[in-house]
Amino acid sequence: MKSFLRLATLAIGLGAIAATVPSSLAGVRTQSRPIVLSQNVNFKPPDVTAPGSRQGGTHRGSKLCPAGLSITPLVPPTNIGLTLTQSPTIFAYVPQTSAAIEFTVLTDNEEKVVYEKTLKLDKSGIIGVNVPASSDKSKSLEVGKRYVWSFSMVCDPDDRSADLVVKGFVQRIEPLATLKSDLVNPDPMTRLDVYAKNGIWYETLATLAQMRRQTPGDAKLNAKWTQLLQSQGLESVAAKPLVGPL
Repeated sequence: MKSFLRLATLAIGLGAIAATVPSSLAGVRTQSRPIVLSQNVNFKPPDVTAPGSRQGGTHRGSKLCPAGLSITPLVPPTNIGLTLTQSPTIFAYVPQTSAAIEFTVLTDNEEKVVYEKTLKLDKSGIIGVNVPASSDKSKSLEVGKRYVWSFSMVCDPDDRSADLVVKGFVQRIEPLATLKSDLVNPDPMTRLDVYAKNGIWYETLATLAQMRRQTPGDAKLNAKWTQLLQSQGLESVAAKPLVGPL
């Protein structure tokens, strides 16, 4: 009988302990955990092609352009990117130089100038040049058409054949209804992911660049920028600073 009573008492004690364990674990499980955001921007290049291939321009050397200078266009390896707007921002890495930088957008056959702008930079870095919207059809990017853009370092104003030049392409497309719906979301991080997953290069880059400008010390945004450029073979300029207005 005594043995039975001791076993019963032990069972009751163990039951009481067991009853307290779930509530303690529940309290641990409901504690908030830090959310680890992905550092990847999963850009999916579209199935479009352009003549030639992306390459950084280099120069043989002159008074305004010492040998070894190079401009690197920020564009996928296919040398073309898509945009949804008639006013995209085009990016390139430009080294320190006293030479003027001429940015030009032309029609696909390079017969007509759509936009041109001359820049003077006081330091090296990645610049973004916005193509302004225009009510003049001949001065705007039309849906379904491809355009060629270039950055030219004017190394000898008296001999433009000495320019250091890089070229890339941009093609404006009409977004599908589903894409339009997804882009209604005002959150820039969400829009960034939408642009990237749909292969919209210029808006992906511009959105991320603008976010970095607003919060330059954000490690997550800096990591996303680095990963995006590395994914497109642009690791050589991934750590370069953003300079000038977007």
